[in-house]
Amino acid sequence: MARILGEESHTLAIQDPISRSVVTFHYRRPTSEERLAYQLSAFRLDGGERRLLLGETRLRFGLEIITGFAPGDFMVLEDGREAPLDPVRHGDWKLKLADHAPDLVSYLAQVVFEGLRVARGEQEWG
Repeated sequence: MARILGEESHTLAIQDPISRSVVTFHYRRPTSEERLAYQLSAFRLDGGERRLLLGETRLRFGLEIITGFAPGDFMVLEDGREAPLDPVRHGDWKLKLADHAPDLVSYLAQVVFEGLRVARGEQEWG
């Protein structure tokens, strides 16, 4: 499948090890400035020592580029009952993901910002 140049919205399907289901994130393509900021924020000099901040960087930038997810991929408790997390109804949906699914959001950032691979031969993508 060809890449559609100029397309703004993208999706990434992730196998969630906790729910054992596939979660589909919708995200926007990061800007060049965000790509640079991501690389620069992964490390910090702290008293002359380099400190790795990759976990925090991945979560922060994952939250910046995520625009949504497939309906029903996340559930919340409302009045003692399960209800789908809905970005339209739940204005704090990104905070909920940061608190309860930081692994998935961080993985999104890792794939988008770091995930380029070299294709070798006729291998299929996984």
